[in-house]
Amino acid sequence: MISDADEIRKEFTEINNQISNIDRQIRESEQFMEHDYGEDMAWAALKGQCYELDEMQYTYKICPFDKTVQKEKNGYGETSLGNWKEWSGGSGADKYKKQKYEDGQQCWNGPKRSTEVVIECGEETKLLEATEPAKCEYRFRMQTPAACNDPEKEPAHTEL
Repeated sequence: MISDADEIRKEFTEINNQISNIDRQIRESEQFMEHDYGEDMAWAALKGQCYELDEMQYTYKICPFDKTVQKEKNGYGETSLGNWKEWSGGSGADKYKKQKYEDGQQCWNGPKRSTEVVIECGEETKLLEATEPAKCEYRFRMQTPAACNDPEKEPAHTEL
């Protein structure tokens, strides 16, 4: 009788674990679908990826749809430069040319850090440049094939 109870307890635990895994997958799917990944989900492949760039004494990192950070090459830890906020390129096709990351680590005697990411078409996804044009306001330039126009969707050009 004890072995029957142990077997039932084991089955119950396995089923409970399966339910927990399914609940986690549902939550992750719902979080994934909260973002605007553009027409045909072109930007979805960048979710969960991170790209780094070494500039002088810092390494800059962007994890699209998540965060931007700065790390000292000789130091420990990361400084948050912002968390994903929104697409900020305007309307129409330009919408997907800029991203905004806000509410990063507070600057000493200054605002919370933020990052504007300017995106251009390129053969591979990579971070090209990181600058600080104003105190605690960062600007990243990156390229990705996701920013390239689909030639099949371009209006046909006609010659006279």
